[in-house]
Amino acid sequence: MLAKLKIPHYIIDKATFPRDKTCGDGLILYAYKALKELDENLYNNFLKHPKILHSRNIKLNISNDTAINFIETEKERPQVISYAKRIDFDNFLVENLSKTYANQFFGNPARKIEKHKEGIYIKLKNGEKILSKLVIGADGVNSLVAKQLANKIINPKKNSTFITAYFKDVKHLPKDRTAEIRLVYKGVLLFFYIFPLADGQVNVSLVATTHHLQKNNINLIEELEDILNNHPEVSHKFKESTRVSKWRGWSIPFHFGDENVFGDNFMLVGDAAGLANAFYKEGVGTGMMSGIICAKKIEQCIQQNNYSASFLKSYEKDLKKEFYKLLKFSRLTLRIARFKRLFLIIIKLFKKRVEKKAPKMILKRSY
Repeated sequence: MLAKLKIPHYIIDKATFPRDKTCGDGLILYAYKALKELDENLYNNFLKHPKILHSRNIKLNISNDTAINFIETEKERPQVISYAKRIDFDNFLVENLSKTYANQFFGNPARKIEKHKEGIYIKLKNGEKILSKLVIGADGVNSLVAKQLANKIINPKKNSTFITAYFKDVKHLPKDRTAEIRLVYKGVLLFFYIFPLADGQVNVSLVATTHHLQKNNINLIEELEDILNNHPEVSHKFKESTRVSKWRGWSIPFHFGDENVFGDNFMLVGDAAGLANAFYKEGVGTGMMSGIICAKKIEQCIQQNNYSASFLKSYEKDLKKEFYKLLKFSRLTLRIARFKRLFLIIIKLFKKRVEKKAPKMILKRSY
């Protein structure tokens, strides 16, 4: 978006691309909205990418006999969810970076960030320093920018912990590539995901709130293996399957609204700003969209030559305008979902209404 606004900038990343990244590999809602706003051709190339699959249906299984389907019904909108390994999707974005405005510092991570009168000094691994009027923390849950400039500390009550792995030879998957999400109650509320991928593999993930896992001493790998081997609606799919990757873990924060996302000479986006959805655990789309909102604020900073916290305060307001209702509702839903019987009663009462309104909900957040 900065390139679209013709603003020169540096992108610093510890990795060189293509690089793998632990993720559930699902893209929904704001990921589409962001791609379309950036460039319609970019969005169309995303739809046609040979390593990215698309589906019109997300099936949220509340119990073995109760589910809600979020279905995209409009032919001109070809998906409600897309599946892409991050090694492929992130590289797709990197390949489309501007050669004019985006100065790439890949494989050379930031080691230290210091505030000075002139702005922010960023010291890189190789000793090189960059001085900027503004730094954007797009560096995830363990953001160096958030730690050093916003004094951020991870709150396990507002953080989700994942475990994931790739499997091959998984059988009896829906032909329409429906996303399978299950709520599993094992003392704590667990979210189980099966996402098909373009190479024939399947991404399998299990996630729960970090605080609940710690409090109840839950081992996610053991719980996931138990589901794959014994769950009546799952185990038959994995009888002949083989895990083809290591178990990998990561976390996403959903603390937005509780911690600063801006200050003198800095702003935070994506997971660094705690913008992941507390209920359905997705953060790529909100991260991308927050980057677009942030870029527009940067344009205003340059026009006004003002990088102060008081001027950047409107950035938080812009984020809240776009995301707050959705993210607040997701937190509320997560709290209610912990109580299985209550949540099941609510779902049965509102299932038809939710499914009927789903296309409009998808349209509002995606297109």
